[in-house]
Amino acid sequence: MSCANPSHLSNAVDFRSTSLPTKPLRIAIIAHCLYPIAQPYAGGLEMITELLCDEMVAQGHEVLLYAHEDSQTDATLVPFLTRAEFDAMVYDNEHDSLGMSREELYQYLVYQRALRDILERDGRGEIDIVHNHSLHHIPMMTGQAFGSRFFTTFHTPIFPQLRLALLTLRHGTNTQFTAISQHQQRLFSEFVPSHVVYNGIDVESFTSNIEPTTGFDSNLNDKGVNGEDEVYFWYGRICPEKGTHLAMQYCLEAGKRLIIAGPKSNEAYFDELVAPLLAKDGQNNEQPLFDYVGHVTKDDINRYLCRATAMLFTSTWDEPYGLTLAESLACGTPVIGFNVGASAEIITPDTGVIVPKEDKAAFIKGFDTVKNISRQACRTRALTFCSVAAMVEGYLELYRAAVDKREQTQRLHHPADITQSLTVLNGQNSKVPSLVGSDRKAATLAYGEQ
Repeated sequence: MSCANPSHLSNAVDFRSTSLPTKPLRIAIIAHCLYPIAQPYAGGLEMITELLCDEMVAQGHEVLLYAHEDSQTDATLVPFLTRAEFDAMVYDNEHDSLGMSREELYQYLVYQRALRDILERDGRGEIDIVHNHSLHHIPMMTGQAFGSRFFTTFHTPIFPQLRLALLTLRHGTNTQFTAISQHQQRLFSEFVPSHVVYNGIDVESFTSNIEPTTGFDSNLNDKGVNGEDEVYFWYGRICPEKGTHLAMQYCLEAGKRLIIAGPKSNEAYFDELVAPLLAKDGQNNEQPLFDYVGHVTKDDINRYLCRATAMLFTSTWDEPYGLTLAESLACGTPVIGFNVGASAEIITPDTGVIVPKEDKAAFIKGFDTVKNISRQACRTRALTFCSVAAMVEGYLELYRAAVDKREQTQRLHHPADITQSLTVLNGQNSKVPSLVGSDRKAATLAYGEQ
């Protein structure tokens, strides 16, 4: 709790707010241990981690990435404990004696060793900031040693490993938290407060089409069923929570062409709800509407999005962010999507149509509305809101504030600095009595409670 500064001490604010000059930071990034931080990415978290590290290195910061040994990064890679090293460390049945699965024990030891190394480096004065993206409770709990210089980002729903730490941290912690959307922030607010720093993508790596679409280069007829150059694109993991079949049903009812791309991550779902719609398509000599092109590359996705009238977003769960939304905007492609998770935070009325979840009538109506959306507005939104540069600057602002606060606290405990601050304060007004008493009392008067 800070004490109020009397008016005759107003100049003390200038002393207090003296910030560190902008200088390179020394940052330790903790990734999760399951997959390499490398292309082809296992998921969005791997991509975000690599972009964050590489952009910070490009800006001149020193970055240590604690990650899977096969990770590829411009940062200095500090490999996690390998499976072979783990097997050599523990007995075959060690996990049984601890009441854990072998995978749980492996992850426990992975993060314990990583945090021990970080603590040792910090003890030598080699680290300014630690940023945790592991989704595991061990870094969150051990990170208490770093106070406000330790950040954890919430990328996912509250999985058991996260909840385990949050149940303790809700009672008090000096560590800091970030959420990748306001939706995430609200989700975790039951436990801890957090800053919102939206995810970012490499917008410049996407070719954009800011002109009206002019047809589609695919196996489908170049003209839509109404003779229009109109086609839609859906991509992502094909599974129940992504709602692939809903996009197909809406296009079938509206007579719209749809390109579908993505891996069959749930074969049972594909066989039950997607395959029958594909098989039914084009029967009775009707023009086919659907084209499933499988699991495609980023370049293919870029090409499909550039030629699409809009991207269809039919996720039925509350996605914490929604990288496909950002990628679509980067290509200049508007979106028709459900109002779930953070979708309405990313897609504005100028860049797409957001409707209530599974509202078929509103979604189909969106086919007419979305054609009036400016593709240039979509690209502009991506550059200003969805870029990796915007994400990194958001984190760096928090990092610098934490380092600045620590530097000020250290100066407070330096006798020479205390004497200097008292001299400045006492010289402001001859009527101000000398500040006497303990260094702690003097520091409180000058700076407020820390």
